[in-house]
Amino acid sequence: MTHSPFFAPRAKLGQPIGEVPEWKPHELPMIPGSPSTPDMPVRRRVLFGLVSVLLGLTGSLGTALVTVNLFQIQGELGLTPVEGAWLTSAYLMTNIAMNLLLVKYRQQFGVSSFVKVFLSLYALAAVAELLVHSFPTGVAVRAFSGVAGAALSGMTVFYAMQTLPAKMKIQSLLIGIGITQLGIPIARVISPMMIDLGGWQTLGALEAALALASVVAVHLVAIPHGMRIHAFEPADILSFLLLASGLALFVAVLSLGRLEWWFERPWLGIAAASGVALVTIGWIHEHRRANPLIDTWWFTSASYVRFAVSILFVRMLLSEQPVGTTGLLQALNMAPEQLRHLYATVAVATLAGTLVGAFSLMISPKLVLAQSFATLTLIALGSWMDAHATVQTHPANLFLSQALVSFAAAMFMGVVVMQGLDHLMRRGFGSIITFVVTFSLTQVLGGLLGGAILSTFQTLRSAHHAAYLAEALTATNPQAAMTIQTYVGAYASTIADPAARTTQGLSVVAQQVLQQANILAFNDVFFLIFWIALAQLVLTAAFTGRSLWQARRQATASATAPPDDVRTAGAVV
Repeated sequence: MTHSPFFAPRAKLGQPIGEVPEWKPHELPMIPGSPSTPDMPVRRRVLFGLVSVLLGLTGSLGTALVTVNLFQIQGELGLTPVEGAWLTSAYLMTNIAMNLLLVKYRQQFGVSSFVKVFLSLYALAAVAELLVHSFPTGVAVRAFSGVAGAALSGMTVFYAMQTLPAKMKIQSLLIGIGITQLGIPIARVISPMMIDLGGWQTLGALEAALALASVVAVHLVAIPHGMRIHAFEPADILSFLLLASGLALFVAVLSLGRLEWWFERPWLGIAAASGVALVTIGWIHEHRRANPLIDTWWFTSASYVRFAVSILFVRMLLSEQPVGTTGLLQALNMAPEQLRHLYATVAVATLAGTLVGAFSLMISPKLVLAQSFATLTLIALGSWMDAHATVQTHPANLFLSQALVSFAAAMFMGVVVMQGLDHLMRRGFGSIITFVVTFSLTQVLGGLLGGAILSTFQTLRSAHHAAYLAEALTATNPQAAMTIQTYVGAYASTIADPAARTTQGLSVVAQQVLQQANILAFNDVFFLIFWIALAQLVLTAAFTGRSLWQARRQATASATAPPDDVRTAGAVV
C-alpha cells in the first residue's frame, strides 16, 4: 500500500493515492472508498455472500442482544433502569458520531484497511465485554463498541455487492442493508435459550465468537481493492468534535428523557441546549469551508429537506414495533419464551420485504414510488389491526399485523436508498458523506425520537385511563363492589385476617386496573401511528402529484415552444 500523510495539502484533496488499477467499465468502484466489483466465479460469489451475512449478523446482533436483554443485564450487574439505558445510549452516541469520518477513512486508507482495522477493534470490544462486571466499565466498552460497530454496516454492504453480477449492484446494496435489519428479531428468538444456558455472559460469548469468526472470514475472503484519494484536512477535526459532541448529547437526551422524565432533571435541558449550540457552531464552521464534511447548501435545499423529513417521520412511525408491540406484550405479562414464534415471523417478513424491495426494482426503478406508498399503507394497516388489543390478546393475534409492519420496514430501506441516490447523483458523489450522515441521523435519531414520543404519550395516556377506571371503583358502585368482594373472597382459604384479605384483594384489583390502563394506552399509541401514517400518505400523494404535474407541464411547454432559430428571427424582426 502506498503511504501518504494523514493531512494532505489542499491542492491534493481528491487526487488519487498511488496507481489507479485498470478496471473494466463494469468493475469500477461506485465511488472512491468503495470496492471494485471484479469478475469472479460463482463459488467465490457465494463465499462473499456468506461473509456478508456473517458480518451483518455480527454487527446487528451485537447491539440487539444488549437491547433485547437489558432487564436481564440490569439484574445481573445490579443496575438501575437509568444505568441500564446508558449502556444502549453509549453505543449509539459514539456510533452516530463515527459516520462523519468513516467515508473519508475509506477514501484515504482504502476499503481493505477499513475492514480489517475496524473489525479487529470490534472484536476487541466484544471480548472486553466478557470482562465487564461494573457500570463504568460497561458504559466504556459499549461506547468503544459503537465506534467500531459503525463500520459493520458498511462492511456488510460491500461484501454483499460482490455476490451478484455488476449489473445488479443496486440489488446487492439493498440486500446488504436488509441483512443488518435482522438483528433484533433474531435476538428475540434466540435470547431465551441463550439466557437459560448461562445468563448474559452467554450472550457476550456469542457476540465475541461472531466477531472473531468475522475477523477470520475477512482475511480468508479479502474484499477487492478500490480507489484511494486524499480526503482528510485539518479543519475536519474541529467539525468532527463539534458535530459529534452535539449529536451525542441529542442521543443521550432522547434515550434517557422518559426514564429521568423530561422536566424533572436539569441536566436534560442543559444537555439539549448544549447539543443545539455545538451543532449550530459546527454547522456554521462547515458552511464556511471550501471542502466541508457536510454539504450544508445541499442539506438545506427544499427538496433535500423534504426527503430527510419524510424518511425521519417514517422511521419514527416504525417505532410501532419496538415501543408499541413489545410494550403491549410486556403489559400483558408475556414471557420471552412466548414471543419466539412472533419474532420468527418478524424475521421472515423482514427478509421477504428486503428481497421484494430489491428485486422488484429490476422490473422498473419507478416502482420505488409504489414502494413508498406501500410502506405507509402497510404501517397504517398494521397499526390499525394492533389498536384493538385486550387482556385476551396473545402473540399469535399479532402475527399478521407485525408481519405487515416488518415487511414495510424492510422495503422502506430500499426506498430511502433509491431516493437518496437519486438526490446524490443530481448533486454529485462529492456529497456522499452528507447522504451517509443523513441516512444515519434519520435512522438513529428517528428511532430514538419516535420511541421517546410514543413512550411518553403512552405514559400520559396510561395515567389518564388509570384515573378514569379508578373513578368507577367506588363502594357506591354495586358492580365494582361485587368485583372487589369476589377478589377478596378468593383469599378466604389462605388468609384468615379479614383486613389482610381485603388489602390483598384490593391490591389485585389495582394491578388489573393498571394493566387495563396500559393496554388502553397502547391502543391509543397504535391509533396515533395509524392517523399519522395516513396523514403522511396523503401528503406524499399530494407532493408526488404536484411534482408529476409540474414535470408534465414543463414537457408540454418544451414540446410546443418554437425552435431557437425561429425565436431569434422573431426577436430580430
